[in-house]
Amino acid sequence: MLPKISIIMSAYNGAEHLPQQISSILNQSYRDWQLFIRDDNSSDNTLDIIESYARRYPDKVNVIRDKKRNIGISKSFLSLLNYVESDYVMFCDQDDIWLPDKIKITFDKMRETEEKFGLSTPVLIHTDLKVVDKRLNIVSDSFWRYQHLNPEKGKTLNRLLVQNVVTGCTMMINRALKNKIRFFPKQAIMHDWWASLVAAAFGKIDYVPTSTILYKQHDNSSIGAKEWGMGYMMKMARPRSGIKATLQKTRIQAGAFLDTFRNELTSEYLNLLDAYSTLDNQAFLIKRCNLIKYRFFKIGFFRNIGLFLTV
Repeated sequence: MLPKISIIMSAYNGAEHLPQQISSILNQSYRDWQLFIRDDNSSDNTLDIIESYARRYPDKVNVIRDKKRNIGISKSFLSLLNYVESDYVMFCDQDDIWLPDKIKITFDKMRETEEKFGLSTPVLIHTDLKVVDKRLNIVSDSFWRYQHLNPEKGKTLNRLLVQNVVTGCTMMINRALKNKIRFFPKQAIMHDWWASLVAAAFGKIDYVPTSTILYKQHDNSSIGAKEWGMGYMMKMARPRSGIKATLQKTRIQAGAFLDTFRNELTSEYLNLLDAYSTLDNQAFLIKRCNLIKYRFFKIGFFRNIGLFLTV
């Protein structure tokens, strides 16, 4: 019998963190789940650790073995996503710690949203996080406050094209969204960002304003949480370090999204995606008019000042 919820984890050289993370999943209050882990060709003893958990908890922990070797995080998650067949999928990083009611809190919101919009509607649910250091000392009770993010402004396609507010390790998606995603193209900045775009274009995104994860910051964090403030803004304003390069990636991603779903999108979204993906080719004033017309805004006054100065 299939579990109601599949949890997918891509692991790579995570031996230091995996025992805490897997244990936190095993201690969840909601029990109808299975964890599927793919090792992305680690050079430490990551595979030994996950295989030991699979032997001890064969009804809960599964090791996915393939011959793809090291394929990177997005492709690794795609392999896992294509492997599982449950009605709901949660994404899991190897180095965080799940709080005991994470699954229950997220799943309750998922069912509430599906009751409102129907099972055929693609749905993505995400939550807040607690930011902690490598010793698990609390840095911030809310990742959203720490980063000056507003998840309510991260539900629509026009806003998500410019800035992602969905943290992948808090995501749950339903079967309808899983079937719609199909693949992560090479132009996708990250798998969670692409999933968010699909959900915004074809379904619904909602969130729970509760921190369900200890989001661990350490030397090997692949993305990490950077505190919002003047220092962060000054760093991002440097020519080679931030805003311009990131915006270019978002426009390339938007073009890939348009190419992938062109025959399935409404005329409104076709126009919106065409306007954003071709900003580089537009005249100075036309660019800024389109930012306003389609409300291609980031979250926060200073972020938008940087956007208008840089685009």
